[in-house]
Amino acid sequence: MKSSRRKSTESTRLLPSGGCPTCYCNLRKNILNLSEYEVTTRSSINEINLCDFIGFDLILLDIMMPLNGLDICRQIRSEINVPIIFITAKDMEEDLVDGIEVGADDYITKPFTVKEFLARVKMHLRREDRNKDKKNIFDFDKVKVDIDLQSVFIEKKKVKLTKREFLIVSTLASHSNKVFSIEEIYNRVYPGSSDTQFRSISEYIYQIRNKFKAYGINPFETMRGGGYRWNIQSVSAD
Repeated sequence: MKSSRRKSTESTRLLPSGGCPTCYCNLRKNILNLSEYEVTTRSSINEINLCDFIGFDLILLDIMMPLNGLDICRQIRSEINVPIIFITAKDMEEDLVDGIEVGADDYITKPFTVKEFLARVKMHLRREDRNKDKKNIFDFDKVKVDIDLQSVFIEKKKVKLTKREFLIVSTLASHSNKVFSIEEIYNRVYPGSSDTQFRSISEYIYQIRNKFKAYGINPFETMRGGGYRWNIQSVSAD
């Protein structure tokens, strides 16, 4: 897996992932680095964790991975809005169709030229730049949830949240009229198989509420019958 950020004021981040040999992953990394992208590589993924895919502008997945790239895309697509490109040695039509059906935006078949690889990446990034009118900041008067920065601000002060805490906050804030069951929140925080128990969600909610309470705010309403909804309420700060 690789992530990269363009070394400019625009700060573009990419996340390539692969089950390819180390030399091949390094080649991709070097290509992106030479094009002034800051790159982080993860050579394999053994478990799907949504937090690992948040905050990037483009994701590259290799179909042949320890964990099938198609499965990864299927799990994260509903929560990740950035382009996903498959890199594969397979040239079978059914594999390419499968990739598109699970939500991939494009595919590159190995072997490929440096020029083709960079052209595909830049094409999707340009398309994303044109679509940046989409709402990435949710403004609730005193509270602002910035999806791009993965940050929450209360009265312009940044609230220190863990990745999973932010994921819960952003999920509920971006669907402020929806009631989320504990199971729904759990599935977003721990997509795929996990040994973590449901009660961890209640603990996360408790920790988030404590952090917001310092500003006299409770961001969640506990619903009768279970579950939570984004509903900012004033509380007494300790």
